[in-house]
Amino acid sequence: MAGYAYADGVFTFEGAVSVETDGARCAPWRIPHETRDFYPTLKDGVARASSGVRLVFTTDSSGLSIALPESMPAMRLDLYVDGEFVETVSAGEGARSVEFQPLAAGDKDVVIWLPTGVQFAMERLVVDDGSTVSKTAAAAPRWVHYGSSISHANAAHSPSRTWPAITARRLGLHLTSLGFSGNCVLETMMARLIRDLPADYITLKLGINCHGGALSARTFGPAAAGLVQTVREKHPVTPIAVVSPIISPPREDTKGGSGLTLNEMRGILAGVVDACRSYGDSNVHYVDGRKVFGEPELEFLPDELHPSGDGQAPMAENFVREVFGIIGN
Repeated sequence: MAGYAYADGVFTFEGAVSVETDGARCAPWRIPHETRDFYPTLKDGVARASSGVRLVFTTDSSGLSIALPESMPAMRLDLYVDGEFVETVSAGEGARSVEFQPLAAGDKDVVIWLPTGVQFAMERLVVDDGSTVSKTAAAAPRWVHYGSSISHANAAHSPSRTWPAITARRLGLHLTSLGFSGNCVLETMMARLIRDLPADYITLKLGINCHGGALSARTFGPAAAGLVQTVREKHPVTPIAVVSPIISPPREDTKGGSGLTLNEMRGILAGVVDACRSYGDSNVHYVDGRKVFGEPELEFLPDELHPSGDGQAPMAENFVREVFGIIGN
């Protein structure tokens, strides 16, 4: 068997913002790891988790496995070959490798969706001796999505079955998922990061992490406006959708630490988008989050906040219709 490290340049981590390397070991990040101290609440947790990140390459090998560092936690990975789902593979705590079933002969494009809730790290991609491995040419339109734990989607049954992943595959998009559990609070550095990423579509699902008090009635609207305007510095005409909170019955008309209810937050976000449009930005759009996940989907909201594993598919279906139906694809 032949092994390839990240430095060999035969595979990529699509959907990652940066890749940290230490010898043969490599790990994708969803922030720039080189400047991680600018993201103090993200750098030791959710930004290291690989939600939406894919290991991508082309090979003619039938054998396929991934050599892991000793310290890895338990994880699940989803294997796709030539766009078709093949299997979900589990690796236990401390496993040294992930083994996939034998693949068909001949050249094939391989996509491995990495674990949603933990950081993925690897040492080598292992294939049959004498086989070829190369980077896969990727030309799909790029979608950057920013959101909370609802977008991080740890409840999904497997990594490719989060609602952003389902949406991206359905529409043929290259996903960069900036869904950070507990941490979608409209920081300036996150606005700058989204601004600097290549994107054909940008969606900003805002509000729920601010309800508890990360922002106030005084600061929430200006922070949302600042986020959109910062992104516009390098994406002057890219379609942007600002999506307000999905339904959460205990919070709809109850003020959180922010001093706002979810209904009030929706009104503020709609007002921000109206202001942007009144100043000439016709490519920014408001979507009420209850159209994405509302009363018809309450059976899939077991904690009255996060869609369940079974709720990922209906949320993706609604997102395709209600959001991309407006910003286009």
